[in-house]
Amino acid sequence: MNAEGVRRTAFLAPVAAGLAVLAVAVSVQAAHPAGVFWDDGVYLITARALASGEGYRFVHLMGAPAAVHYPPGWPLLLAGLWKLWPGFPANMALLRWVPPVLAATAAALACAYGIRCLRLDPRWAAVATTVFAVTLPVLVLDGVLFAEPLFLVISVLALFAADRAARDGGARAAMLAGALAGAAALVRSTGLAFVPAIPLALVLARRRREALLALAAMLAFVLPWQAWSAAHAAELAPPLRGAYGPYLPWLLDAVRERGAQFLADVARQNVTALRRTLAIVFFPVGLRTVRPLLVVLVATVFALGFHKAWLRSQAFCLAAAAYALIVVFWPYAPDRFAWAVWPLAALVLAAGASETLAFARHAASPPMVRAAAASLAAAAAIAVAGAAFYSARGISRGWANVAQGANAAQLRPVVDWVNAHTAPGDVVATEGEPLVYLYTGRPVVPVHVLTADEYLAGTSLRQPVASLRALLHAGHAAWAVFYPGAFEADAADLTSPAAGSPRLVPVDTLPGGAVAFRVEWVP
Repeated sequence: MNAEGVRRTAFLAPVAAGLAVLAVAVSVQAAHPAGVFWDDGVYLITARALASGEGYRFVHLMGAPAAVHYPPGWPLLLAGLWKLWPGFPANMALLRWVPPVLAATAAALACAYGIRCLRLDPRWAAVATTVFAVTLPVLVLDGVLFAEPLFLVISVLALFAADRAARDGGARAAMLAGALAGAAALVRSTGLAFVPAIPLALVLARRRREALLALAAMLAFVLPWQAWSAAHAAELAPPLRGAYGPYLPWLLDAVRERGAQFLADVARQNVTALRRTLAIVFFPVGLRTVRPLLVVLVATVFALGFHKAWLRSQAFCLAAAAYALIVVFWPYAPDRFAWAVWPLAALVLAAGASETLAFARHAASPPMVRAAAASLAAAAAIAVAGAAFYSARGISRGWANVAQGANAAQLRPVVDWVNAHTAPGDVVATEGEPLVYLYTGRPVVPVHVLTADEYLAGTSLRQPVASLRALLHAGHAAWAVFYPGAFEADAADLTSPAAGSPRLVPVDTLPGGAVAFRVEWVP
């Protein structure tokens, strides 16, 4: 291929990847209610509060405390669109387009980054980013109002700027890299991985002045939010801080109570979960007996790709390493964090696969080395083909919307009952409280106290009655709705006057089996 053909391919590959991802992401979308995954409901509630001039607040909770849980970047974007079309839920027709468009943009940018900065073959970069960007769980994230697509767009732009600052120097490039990295951290807190990564990459490139400028630009974004969040955290009642409070105190409380062993146990569980996820996504059918070996081979290809990427971009690799540390030690399902940057993981696999093929084709290499390299390349090819099959099968069977549909079906009777039986100012305690607020306008309170250590222990079907009572007190609830099995014993304990205040009086059974209670406040 001549130079003109190479340039044309390098331009067309990202465009093709973006258009393919957009087509698939739009094709699997369904008009589910906003808030089916809790997070998307909270994002939308805070966006509406910003758009209406109420500030960055949890207006669905009593007292409208400051929204100190999620950084404000994604709600700010949604708030701007809300201003254009303020009528809810009709404006969801517009808002639903935002994640797929951003996901397609992110895929195109990731492909372009692989070509220009990691020097991947355009065809390899396009295939890898497209397959990874339409992996079924990634499509699930793109189908609701999650912040991941915007985070990935800004992250790739930050990496572009960081590589330019490392290569060419200059205050403008360094400050742009820092500002974009800081903006990424204001979309998802995992963007804090950039804070050490980009300055260190610039130091390694002997760009010390640029490293300081990039760090200063990042901190100009990150520190005000962190300070504001810490200053307003006390506005939340203590029982609400697990679900709605800042992240770091929530984690540190668990570490103080459980010790360093807690983090070690989290890491062990997360690594195991990631290994299982890779096995399912890359090798979805057959091969069960050799799956563990194939996962090891693919991990080896990733390691080789990481080494190759290091030679091209220290910023990329250092950010990936810092991000991985957060994923491994954070007490939450690690898959969610992996899917957020999955198209970038595709670049690492593509780089490793190209490296193994180079070894396999090198005539001077010993036969054993060539055979081993060919095995690694074959494992990578099988993994990409398996991921494509996994997603195609899931899309054809409607799996991309199964979770949303199930959550919506469970919450719809609650919304109908609350609209029919409660007054506008009544506070309702229930699960899925953001969705219930969005579609009823009633103030809400959760019925579960979220703790970091339950990630290891599991969520008990029976939480302490004291915790449930504390939540009802925190929200001054007038009504409570519980799903079958979840808190039946606690609810039963609170139906007796001997249990003290508040007292739950059963009033109705909803379609699907949920039970509604009136909350009586016993002196």
